[in-house]
Amino acid sequence: MGIFSVLKNVTNGYSPVESFAFDRFAENIAAPLHDFAMTRIAAMVRPSTRVLDVGCGGGQFALRLAGRFPSIRIVGLDNSPEQIARARSRGASLRDRVSFVEGTAIDLPFDEAEFDLVYSLGSIKHWPERERGLRECARVLTPGGRLWVLEGDRGCRLEDVHALVSTWNIPALLRPVATAFFRNVVAGQSLDLDEARALLTAIPSFEGSVERGAGLPVWLLAGSRAAPGA
Repeated sequence: MGIFSVLKNVTNGYSPVESFAFDRFAENIAAPLHDFAMTRIAAMVRPSTRVLDVGCGGGQFALRLAGRFPSIRIVGLDNSPEQIARARSRGASLRDRVSFVEGTAIDLPFDEAEFDLVYSLGSIKHWPERERGLRECARVLTPGGRLWVLEGDRGCRLEDVHALVSTWNIPALLRPVATAFFRNVVAGQSLDLDEARALLTAIPSFEGSVERGAGLPVWLLAGSRAAPGA
C-alpha cells in the first residue's frame, strides 16, 4: 500500500500517513457535515438504542453522539488499525458504553439484528463492494431498525462546495484549491444521486430513499429494515 493510496484509488483504504492526516484535519473539515448528521441521527435515537458507526475513523462523531445520549451503546468499526487505536484512546473514559473494532463494512463481524441504528458518514465511497456493504448494514439491523448514510455527491453543485469550504479554518487563498480538491478528489471518487439510488435495489427487505443534503455537496440514504410480514 503506497503513501497516498486513497488518492490513487478510493477503495484502497488509508495508508498510515493518510490516516494521520485525515484524523488531524477531520474535525475542521467535517464539522459542518457532522453538525448536519447529528441533527438527523439524534432524531432517531431512543433510550437504550444500540448503534453501529460504520467507517468511524478516529471516533469523533461516535463519541460526540455518546456524550449527548448517555443511555445508548455504540460500536464504531473501521478497517484502519491506526484509526481504531486513536478512537480507543479518545474514548477511554466511555469504554463501558462505546467500543471500537477493526473490520470491514462488506463483512461486518456482528450477528443479525444486533443494532437498532446503523449510520455511516463519508465512508461508503471507500467500500470495494458497496452493494454488499449496504446488505451487511441491513442484515445487522433489527426489524424496523434505521439505516442512515451520508456521502459526498459526485454530481454536487459548485455553490454547495463553496458553502462547505467557506466554513473551513484555512486561509482564503487556499479555498479555491480546497474547493477543487473536494469536488474532484473527495466527491469525484464517490457516487452521484442516480448511482446512490440504484444501490437501494441491492438491499433486501428495506424501505428507503436517497436525496441531496440541502445546501451541502452530499447525498443521504435513509430508511429502515422491514418488519417480518411487512
